[in-house]
Amino acid sequence: MPPAVYRAVREQCLEQVASFFQRSACPIEAPEKTTFGDIDLIVSEPKITPLPVDLLAKALNAERTIHSQPTSCFAVPYPGREGNYVQVDIHVCESKDFDWEIFHQSHGDLWNLLGSSIRPFGLTANNTGLHVRIPEIENFDRKKSLIFLTADPHTVLDFLHLDRAVFSRSFDTVESMFEFASSNRFFRPEAYIRPDLKANDRKRLAQREFYRRFVDDYVPCRTGRPQRTDDVHELTRQEVLDEALEKFDKRSEYGARLQGWRKEREELAHKQASREWRKRKAAADEAYAEAWIKSLRRST
Repeated sequence: MPPAVYRAVREQCLEQVASFFQRSACPIEAPEKTTFGDIDLIVSEPKITPLPVDLLAKALNAERTIHSQPTSCFAVPYPGREGNYVQVDIHVCESKDFDWEIFHQSHGDLWNLLGSSIRPFGLTANNTGLHVRIPEIENFDRKKSLIFLTADPHTVLDFLHLDRAVFSRSFDTVESMFEFASSNRFFRPEAYIRPDLKANDRKRLAQREFYRRFVDDYVPCRTGRPQRTDDVHELTRQEVLDEALEKFDKRSEYGARLQGWRKEREELAHKQASREWRKRKAAADEAYAEAWIKSLRRST
């Protein structure tokens, strides 16, 4: 649908869902979009529980509804086109997650760009917040390696040295979004070299136009520009880990997680060694029994 129709239906839907939820918003859209496939709304704190989905569908004038948790889909009439509909996805989240959900989904593929910058330094942003990964655990169990740092958008922007005011507004152009993404303090052009990209990033190259343009067009042109002042000292992953643990007061949790992991690995290694010993003993016992039987047969 064209931008004018998108904005009209979006505002109409936001007005209607405000009667059902204390908080509702739409993530900031990606720049230069000339067409939209659907409308995504994020809501929290229902005014009525359990949520009367049928009444919400009626308020939206939805022709059809697919209700599920946490996201429900509504077919809302397309203005001026009888028999055509706009898909409206309404995602219900916990109140504590609302600000982060909006933040993490804003500006389209922006967090795909930022994710490739922060990943080499052991940082990960997902749908629950910003995390740091424990190197010793990461190669064995990526999920267990995550230490939650924060889900406060302003704190994350500050940690990445990104401008809060710029993020809070729509970008006028894709180029301006690229400039913003590359202004984060962890940006290094070598993180976007095609042959060195991780599997997920290679998938994004094939599926996400903005990511491909950033890797193939923007980053090569940016190489050779004057370095930022924070590049005077080249950061290491260990330095970023230490900084994150101190800033977010996660040193104790990090130590406890790592100690628990090492103990778990030691116990696993002991169990494996015990199994191997039992296997070898069983094989030796079997070999002895066979030799004894053979000797008995020879003696008879």
